Amino acid sequence: MTNPSLRTDWRLMQGIAFVLFVAGTLLVPAPRRWPWVWLTPAAAYTLLVACVRPIRYSLGWLSLGRLSVASVATTIGIMAFTTAALLLFHSAAHPEVQGYRAFLPISALGSDIAGAAVFAIVNGILEELVFRGVLFDAVQSQRGNWGALIGTAILFGLGHLHGYPPGVLGACLAGMFGAVLGALRLWTGGLLLPIAAHISADATIYGILVHSARV
Repeated sequence: MTNPSLRTDWRLMQGIAFVLFVAGTLLVPAPRRWPWVWLTPAAAYTLLVACVRPIRYSLGWLSLGRLSVASVATTIGIMAFTTAALLLFHSAAHPEVQGYRAFLPISALGSDIAGAAVFAIVNGILEELVFRGVLFDAVQSQRGNWGALIGTAILFGLGHLHGYPPGVLGACLAGMFGAVLGALRLWTGGLLLPIAAHISADATIYGILVHSARV
């Protein structure tokens, strides 16, 4: 049987390893574009997990979670609120989005609907595996539930400083959204509903970026 203290150490180490993989990816110009900015460290992390047995045994975060009428209804409400908030922000602030559009291979993703589906599903899953999965588990092993919720929300906000919504205000909004997703993760014990809420937000963002190119 695995010693609980050793399991906690491996949970932390896998989080540190992933951060190092992300940092290494950002040092190379080519993988900085989406989706390689996430796929490259995810591939390295997967290889690490495959090769190191104690890390494999410590993956407590790899779960869909428990669904209930209340949690599903709450998630649907979060989706509706997030979509409305993003549309309201864009119509009121009219932020510059050309830099973010350059980050995404919009023209390569096909039609608007197909592109939105591909981007939202891939990005939503990858980012949730990172922030509410690997990093959440690592911080939780050292600082408990509240530390994980607050810490990963801050990291999520910082990671979106150059995302959408843009700038410091956008990072704060992303951090608040990350806290909501973290609360869903704690409530349900898994990633399914946080992923669903994230996919909905990313589909809205993709639609905003496509629409802004035509105005």
